[in-house]
Amino acid sequence: MNKSLAFFFAIMFVLIGGMMVWFAANAANRNGAMRDVDHPADNVTVPEDAYVGEFELIDTNGEPFDSSELNGDVWVGSFFFTACPSICRLLNQQVAALAGEFEEDDVRFVSITCDPVNDTPEVMAKYAKMFEADPQQWKFLTGDLATIQEISEKQFHVGFAKQTHSERMLVVDRNGKLRGSFLATQTSDFQAARKLIKELLAEEPEATQPAEPMTSFTLTERNGEPFDSKSLEGDYWLGSFFFTTCPSTCTLLNLENARLQAEYADRGLKIVSITCDPANDTPNVLTGYAERFEAKPDVWYFCTGDLKYIEQIGANYFDAIVKPQTHSEQLYLVGPDGKVIDSYIAINPIQMQLLRKKLDEVLGPQPKKSAEAVEPKSTEDQESQPAATAAKQE
Repeated sequence: MNKSLAFFFAIMFVLIGGMMVWFAANAANRNGAMRDVDHPADNVTVPEDAYVGEFELIDTNGEPFDSSELNGDVWVGSFFFTACPSICRLLNQQVAALAGEFEEDDVRFVSITCDPVNDTPEVMAKYAKMFEADPQQWKFLTGDLATIQEISEKQFHVGFAKQTHSERMLVVDRNGKLRGSFLATQTSDFQAARKLIKELLAEEPEATQPAEPMTSFTLTERNGEPFDSKSLEGDYWLGSFFFTTCPSTCTLLNLENARLQAEYADRGLKIVSITCDPANDTPNVLTGYAERFEAKPDVWYFCTGDLKYIEQIGANYFDAIVKPQTHSEQLYLVGPDGKVIDSYIAINPIQMQLLRKKLDEVLGPQPKKSAEAVEPKSTEDQESQPAATAAKQE
């Protein structure tokens, strides 16, 4: 009898365990499916330690909001729209929890709508009351759709479309650097965001000493000859940093440079790649590396030089942090006057679309081939050519 009962309970435990696993798997699938359908904009890798930069939008009072107001504060950015019945409310409930926890600290919150047509200042003001948002601590912002899309994609590095946005909370430090991104609806991510905010509150702002801006630089090109950036005055060009032994990011970055060379070289675009490992990347090494990407010598320049000087170029010309074998993933677009216009993350497809759009704007459309190059020669021309050649030889 005891053996029979033991066997019965063993079978029951197996069945119950199997059902629990099945329900858990299906619940995870349903939640994942909901996230993919409602908010498919979270497939982009968000870089850390990138400067968010300044932007201007409209607050719930209909007044301009300048992000420079956030200087010196730790702050959290996110995207939403008021008509969203599910994820956005969960996200903003999490933001509200953080706002309550850090109401006595220098922590601010910025929620930007991705449905500005419907989310007027009045609509957002009513929505903000649902979360008891203090307008001094938590700003709900709207503006032009194209402007908001650019802020989302270029400054926060997350995907965006009308009523489609990332469900991430983006944590920014006192110096305006993006220090982490967290899925607001995941408990582990939410706790990690709380921890990071506390750590950032303990950090002191960086001492800002204005550096002398660098208007040009001179390095050594792969052929061993001096390269002066002044030689590119009048041209649009892309600058970036890399090192040849980098097995991953640098290769992806330079593959993108190779594609841009193929697409825009005949429209006058130049490319300048600067190593951040000059001890290893001699001109001979750079020559072999450049051949991997079929770099044209008169279009794409690979440069080396003194490490300290290269670090200064990064800081004072491109406003970028460059250290030994450490650099940004940005492509810096420089104008004919030698000044940086903008920067784009090379391994981010959305950013590359924006770069190509800008290049098409400043360089013009793809030039059409001449009629002689497109049209085949007539039969008469083909027949007369051997005769003309023979006459010339005589």
